[in-house]
Parts: sequence; structure tokens; C-alpha cells
Amino acid sequence: MNAMSGIISESPYKPQRDYNHAEDQEYKRLRDLANVEFNARGRFIEQSKKAYEDGDGAEAKRLSEQAKQHGQKMDEYNSQAAVFVFRANNSDSDADEIDLHGLYVKEAEEILEQRIRACISRNEDHLEVIVGKGHHSAGGVAKLKPAVERLCQEHGFRFSLDEDNSGVIIIDFKQSGGHVPLTQLPRFPRQKISNANYQYAYQHQTRPGQAQQQFQIEQQQSQPQDQTKNIIFFLFKCLKQCFS
Repeated sequence: MNAMSGIISESPYKPQRDYNHAEDQEYKRLRDLANVEFNARGRFIEQSKKAYEDGDGAEAKRLSEQAKQHGQKMDEYNSQAAVFVFRANNSDSDADEIDLHGLYVKEAEEILEQRIRACISRNEDHLEVIVGKGHHSAGGVAKLKPAVERLCQEHGFRFSLDEDNSGVIIIDFKQSGGHVPLTQLPRFPRQKISNANYQYAYQHQTRPGQAQQQFQIEQQQSQPQDQTKNIIFFLFKCLKQCFS
């Protein structure tokens, strides 16, 4: 892994590691393959339109089907890239944080929505969302940050951005009110639940509650001697299932 980590800030909230596995070669490979399929889809769409305009409906339909096939492959590669980078960035995350580095906006929104539902169902009081500062975005313009802020506004959560903490948005589930200065947020206590069940929920595409129960059942059945080995085992299993 080519992780960019080890940045410890002077944040009044909590020191935060800044991970970015989006630099990983496997991640780049998958995104590049998705871009190839995207471009191919565009070409076939244009060719299909031209064939239709020329009165060749059969050829237009054939080209349109090829465009759809390339679109499906594009989605598959992007999905694999999203699973890869999410697993890599969150394999050692704390229970109260989620790292969205390397995800496209739509992917990040879907994953965060699922995590928020899980947090609320578990009656958790907060979540730290690592969005980064946009240094790796096109033109250096942050895309995840405004998307997460918009989602918080839509839900009516109270939230704050910790600019000194590697681009972290802290969401307070116990209070409403939208964006507030960081100093108005409480110092939330450390949570002891494992973050692995949230990864399990996303990678198995199940409801968070069901995923938590199944995760616990499989933990009991496997009875690993080392908790870290157990988490790695499940992550590998999830990743293998997503890639199959």
C-alpha cells in the first residue's frame, strides 16, 4: 500500500491520521479501466445516434446494446475500486470514524447514508467523517466536503468542520442546528464497538442491523485467537465476494 499517513494535527478535537490509499496502483488500475469503458460507451452512444439519424434502426439498436455493456463494465470496475479503497482506508479506523478518501461523490453519499442509518439505529452520538482537503481532487477543489455538508443539512444534523484535522467533519446526532463552530461541539467519549461490522454491512450490501447480527454470528463460529486476524479474515472474504 502506498498510504499517506502519520499527520498529527494540533486540533482541539482529536489527533487524526490522514490516510489516502487512492494513490494505490490497484485502485488506479480499476479506475483507469472504468474510464476506458466510459469512453467506449460514449463512442457507441454517438455511433448509435448517427445510425438512427441515418435511418438504420437495427444498427442503432445494436450499437446501443454495446454502449450498455460498456456502461455495465464501467459500473463494475468503479464498484470494485470503491470497495478496494474503502476497505484499505477503513481497515484500522476507530469505531466512530469513517474515511471517504478515494470515493466518487455518489459512492461516498451512498456509503455515508448507510453508515448514518447504522449510527442512528445504534443510538450513537456522533461520527467523524474524513473527507480530506481536496488536494487529490481535480484542480484541488474539494468535492466530498460539500457533499457531506449538504447531506448533514438535509438531515438537520449539527456538524462542524475541523480544518486542522485533515479535513474531518464531525456530525452530532444528538443535536440539530446545521453547521456550528468546532468549539460548540462536545468532546465525545471513545466508543468501543468494532468498526468492522460497518464495513461488513457495506461490502455485503445488507442492512446495518442485519449485518451486525450476522457479523457477530460468524465471529462466534470462527472463534479466532486474535481479533486483528479475525477482522482481516472478514475483510478478505468481503472483498473476494465483491470481486467475484
